[in-house]
Amino acid sequence: MRGYQRSLLGQQEAFLPMVVSQDHEMVVLAKALDWDLGQAIAEANRGEKIQSTRGQQPHYRALNGAVVFRALKGCDYRTAEDMIRNYGPARYLCDLQNSSWSPDHNTIWDYEQMLGEKGMSEWTDYVLRTAAENGFADPRGLCSDTTAQEANIPYPNEVGHMNGFMKSVRDNLATLLKNSKGLGKSLVNRMKGAFTDIGKKVRAHRLFAKTKEAKMEINRKLSKLTKDVLGDLGNLLEGIDIKVNQVRGSGKRALNNLAEDFHNMCQMMGQIDYWIKKGKVAKGKIVSLFNPCFRAINRGKVGKQIEFGLKWGINQIRGGYMSVFMCADMMTCDANYAVRGVEEHIRIFGEPPRDFGFDRAAWSGEHKKKIRELGVKNLGIAPKGQAKWEVGPRVKDRMTRERAQVEGKIGTTKRQGFNKPDAKTNFGVRQSALRAALGFNLRRLAKDFAAGGLVQTTMAG
Repeated sequence: MRGYQRSLLGQQEAFLPMVVSQDHEMVVLAKALDWDLGQAIAEANRGEKIQSTRGQQPHYRALNGAVVFRALKGCDYRTAEDMIRNYGPARYLCDLQNSSWSPDHNTIWDYEQMLGEKGMSEWTDYVLRTAAENGFADPRGLCSDTTAQEANIPYPNEVGHMNGFMKSVRDNLATLLKNSKGLGKSLVNRMKGAFTDIGKKVRAHRLFAKTKEAKMEINRKLSKLTKDVLGDLGNLLEGIDIKVNQVRGSGKRALNNLAEDFHNMCQMMGQIDYWIKKGKVAKGKIVSLFNPCFRAINRGKVGKQIEFGLKWGINQIRGGYMSVFMCADMMTCDANYAVRGVEEHIRIFGEPPRDFGFDRAAWSGEHKKKIRELGVKNLGIAPKGQAKWEVGPRVKDRMTRERAQVEGKIGTTKRQGFNKPDAKTNFGVRQSALRAALGFNLRRLAKDFAAGGLVQTTMAG
């Protein structure tokens, strides 16, 4: 680097003129969206989570723009920080074109945590209502389906669960020992010896056990060793005191992790023993030690019969828009998801759809009665066996075409952050699904506004 370049380095910022097309989706959304409503959503969720009035108010306009940007691009927080700082349309979306400030990745993360699942759902509800008010979506037509949000976890076998539990306890116990005093050395040493034995058994199972009988024998020994570690860990957690043992800093986080591992493994040991004894998988098996909400979802598809993760319902509103929802009992039957889909539609739009379509999994007299009681007139549920459609040929053909489009919406959303998200927590995985649905609707809304030339009219109204 030359001398005059070194003298200029860090002394000034480079401001480059940039022309942004008026039909760019971020420019269209910056003009079309009601940012005051976005601020109201954020303030409502901020009030629920933050009791203290101290501290600065968030930059609502810029941070809401960052939420919309992340939904559109499906990128991580550091990429969002860099793009908002240096990408012209993103700065316009966040209303930062005349500012030298931009939010960093920590600020964006904090803001999305504050919004939570409720705030993200309210953003999607607002976009859907906006599409309906402008004639882009027709709430009179609804088709629903279910899908699995695959989790980014290793294949859930019993040996892997016990090995993961051992590694987590070993690492968190080492952190706890460094940041505390007075823990029982004999108890800790006994646990360390069990870690070594479990590691050897896992290696023998994966590399040297060739027959089913040999693998089951190692599984029995692993189960006994894991129960011993579980008992010692329970005694450790029961006898530790944060003040007496002077647990500080990262030791507190390690202690919370150990308590969570203990709780989750206590739930899983019964399922592991059932598999060792019966050779069958227990019903409702937990498939992740660190995400106990994940389940094995039987999809019955060629090439992928089972998917591991969360089960979601998908609502497709006539016009190409969609929303996602989840039942309180995630593993309930698809017929209950059909009823829940209509209820979710009523919550968003205030009235039931006239036409409703679902596959034959919802062909149930009890559930069809509930759907009709909610106000649906044309029930286009595919019949089972030799039963006949309950709608006329014209409605049947229309609902069949619309129902076929749901699969395309699911595939598109899965490629845009819905499937196998980078998030590690249950909250983060669920919010990733909601963000993917929001991004899908925002792109559709921007396209419809640009095609209809209604942006200025919306802003004026």
